[in-house]
Amino acid sequence: MRKHIIKAPIALLSLLCSQAALANEQLTDNTPRLTALTHANLMLAPGKMLTNATLLIKNNKIKEIIKDNDIPKGALEIDLSGHTIYSGFIDPFTEYAIDFKREAQDQSGPVYEIKRIGGNASNGAIHSQMQWFNYVYPDKKEAKKWVNNGFTSVQSSYLDGIFRGQGVTISLADKKANDVIYNAQTSQFIAFNKGSSVQDYPQSLMGSIALIRQTFSDAKWYNENRNKRSADGKGLEFNIALERLEDLKKQHFIFDTKNLNNQLRAAQLLNEHEFSGSLIGNGHEYSRLAELKSYPFSLVLPLNYPAAPEITDGDSEREISLASLRHWERAPSNLAMVANAKIPFALTQYGIESDKFWPRLKLALARGLSEESALAALTTDAAEISGIDHLAGKLEPGFMADLVITDGNIFDDGKIVSIWLQGEEQQVINRNRALLDSPYQLQIGELTFDLNISQSPSLSGTLSSGENDIELANLDYQLGRLTFSADLSDAGVNGISRFTLWLDNQGVRGRLLDGNNQTIPFGGIKLEPIATTDNSENGDINEVELVSRQTTPNVAYGLNEQPKLAKVHIKNATIWTSDKSGVLVNSDLIIARGKIEQIGQNLKTPSNYTTIDATGKYLTAGIIDEHSHIALNGGTNEGTDAITSEVRIGDVINPDDIAIYRGLAGGVTTAQILHGSANPIGGQAQIIQLKWGDNAEALKFNGAPASIKFALGENVKQSNWGDDYTRRFPQSRIGVKSLFSEAFNEALTYRKAQADYKKMRSSERRRTVAPQYNYRLEAVAEVLEQTRNIHIHSYVQSEILMFLRLAEAYNFKVSTFTHILEGYKVADEMAKHGAHASTFSDWWAYKFEVYDAIPQNTCLMQDKGVLTSINSDDYEMQRRLNQEAAKSMMYCGMSAEDAWKMITINPAIQLGIEEQVGSLVEGKQADIVLWDNAPLSVYAKVDSTWISGRRYFSREQDKIAQLDVANERAALIQKVLLSDDAHKQGETPMELTEPEWHCDTHFNAWQQSAKGAL
Repeated sequence: MRKHIIKAPIALLSLLCSQAALANEQLTDNTPRLTALTHANLMLAPGKMLTNATLLIKNNKIKEIIKDNDIPKGALEIDLSGHTIYSGFIDPFTEYAIDFKREAQDQSGPVYEIKRIGGNASNGAIHSQMQWFNYVYPDKKEAKKWVNNGFTSVQSSYLDGIFRGQGVTISLADKKANDVIYNAQTSQFIAFNKGSSVQDYPQSLMGSIALIRQTFSDAKWYNENRNKRSADGKGLEFNIALERLEDLKKQHFIFDTKNLNNQLRAAQLLNEHEFSGSLIGNGHEYSRLAELKSYPFSLVLPLNYPAAPEITDGDSEREISLASLRHWERAPSNLAMVANAKIPFALTQYGIESDKFWPRLKLALARGLSEESALAALTTDAAEISGIDHLAGKLEPGFMADLVITDGNIFDDGKIVSIWLQGEEQQVINRNRALLDSPYQLQIGELTFDLNISQSPSLSGTLSSGENDIELANLDYQLGRLTFSADLSDAGVNGISRFTLWLDNQGVRGRLLDGNNQTIPFGGIKLEPIATTDNSENGDINEVELVSRQTTPNVAYGLNEQPKLAKVHIKNATIWTSDKSGVLVNSDLIIARGKIEQIGQNLKTPSNYTTIDATGKYLTAGIIDEHSHIALNGGTNEGTDAITSEVRIGDVINPDDIAIYRGLAGGVTTAQILHGSANPIGGQAQIIQLKWGDNAEALKFNGAPASIKFALGENVKQSNWGDDYTRRFPQSRIGVKSLFSEAFNEALTYRKAQADYKKMRSSERRRTVAPQYNYRLEAVAEVLEQTRNIHIHSYVQSEILMFLRLAEAYNFKVSTFTHILEGYKVADEMAKHGAHASTFSDWWAYKFEVYDAIPQNTCLMQDKGVLTSINSDDYEMQRRLNQEAAKSMMYCGMSAEDAWKMITINPAIQLGIEEQVGSLVEGKQADIVLWDNAPLSVYAKVDSTWISGRRYFSREQDKIAQLDVANERAALIQKVLLSDDAHKQGETPMELTEPEWHCDTHFNAWQQSAKGAL
């Protein structure tokens, strides 16, 4: 015999339960409560439905799944015939209920060090010691942003800094903190953005990555050595930030990344250390799914669809990139594509208004996302990422009774009718709500209003009069009675009016209390539903016809597929070999397997080879740029310290940069991407090949020697940085020399400590603190050991001589002086040392230390035996390096062959890659350029550019691409113009613009760029 059977509206149940709960609280009655939700459809897990069954709840947990509805005695039965029960949804990335605010700190000028308080880290962006369960304070009003959409629990952290601390997963129930914490210690939250830290370092993206890498290393070292003694008998300083990063391989990281390139960098960084984690997405995942899938990380994806570009006239139309137009159209398909790629993901409301969540999710469903994948993203996958898959995410005995009850399929036209948190019903929507689905017309005195109510995702509505729409507040509907408040002052009614309405099938009756506490009765009629074409926030969700293309990179001139490895016989060309063979007239070149197979005249075409008749054309090796700053994200300088040798340009390569394509159009195949000149010892360089359409890792030149950027002159001593930058050492040229000596001595001491520790007996090493691995000193030590080449920014002869003598004192050789505009004055000394020079053709007098620059510099250095090259240091100049090299023929009579070598084999030698590239020699990599005219001519244009036997640029194909881009832009712009306002809604994305940068760009330019791009 059953004790209670309730078939009344769920609202009544809520009243009974709340009264019972109040009684229990007052009488401290701990009698177990049994509630049976019977005759329901139970979505046990994604793709696993049980029909006409009972969910038995005991107190706050699921006790049993009963298939035959035979419930135990004493249970309170609620008949849910026709309803579906889902496990409550989980948001893994929020700041909900974290009652904490970091104190603002005054900042005047640069901040190099922070206060060390309570065992904190030495960098102000590291807060890994924070455990956010200590700051949980539930907020019922804030929780509604999630509860109204069916969420019952969230993972939270204070989202500030690089290492942000350990998250906590909590219920959204309106209870004290002790009762809502599901997992007090979940993931370590991490990001590239340093947040509120006033400390200057790091200022760039590569600086943030270097700090993360060093912190991982420090944490491992600290926790392995904190119980040991150092050689002088001292122990380690207490550092709670590092101590909380113990057992990193057992921890899970939630990595906030902001954009797709950073998402891949985060994956690379975690993978490098074999850590586990989840990456916060950005909506662009569809652009590089194969790369994302290659990493073992789940994703947390926001529904941050972009707003349509604003098009007001021809000028604004031209400013819109094709990439932004494509993304506006394709963003709603992102979830489906991620799911189809079998990458596990969860959903988050982060970054959008809560009332946009369900319309956008339903648009994703219309674009191909399966209901099973959507549910997994809200439940099972979200539970795993939030560290509560043992108690939430499924309807299973022992799991929390966090439930979403719907009338119909929630992913179609179903509506949420009830939310249960920890076994208690929270949000109640009366099942008999059909009356709210129709509009009504209210007659209040002489005023007429149209009343429209929306029930999804939560109760909302408007009163309309003409073009004036008044939003309703404090909406509630119980047992046929609708109440709300509205500001009718524009309609002549004083103050805020409070409404009470009763609805039936014929119409509406009610009263309002105006701002003067006057009661005004009114009546009204039921209207036929108003027809509308606005089916969703983004328009007709069934519209899936796409006019955009998807390329790699997904920007204008991106490729549909990577170029294929070719077998090619180029015939009858004039070949400039950049080798002892010189210029070969009417000659052939055969390439296969990415290499140059044969060079000669009248060669026989092997079978299955493509032939190219190059009669009247010129064939050269690919141009090599010794000094470039293209293809970077997040700042070219980490200028916040005098020595930043730990940062790596290779960490921030941007494969989407259109400068890569433009470089190919100018015949450039290889470039060294250098750190800027903000400090005497800058960051580690990266040699890349301009493989347009490939990913960042594939651009890196395999086997190239390691190198680093050093700098002399005005920039490093901050003479052009402004009045705030007068405290960092060095501030003078003599100080620069002193800093180098100090860095070299410290690196030598560092290496000696490593060697001494290695010599210890194993028993002694077990008791002694191991030397701390230091990425900054490692790079400097590699310079002294001549395993890392120096490319040093320089101008003035006195500084050049100083550094030559310093290098000889420390017994290493300088690879290349770059810029070196006074090189002609010290060419003998450079040649004797064996240093190379990479200079400009004719830049001079643009600042004080360049006043003595002359355009004959190249010839004078080369005549003295200094291997010389011409570099660009500029986005635009790179694609006309052939003309820059030719200028030395005009200025100082250099031969054409020597001029051409300055941008081919000479920079190859300077970069240590001359065995692979830089000249046309049998067996070398097939990096070739076919020109329509002599390559040093101002009229010369590139016909095609090949890297490793793959054609990455073709002028013929470029003409087709230009037409394709124009047509695609026109179609997308037309689609934007024809779409209604609903189509155009969305978030405005953060633009990651990179400045056109060279070494002498003012400090503020790269500083501001770095702030925006993190």
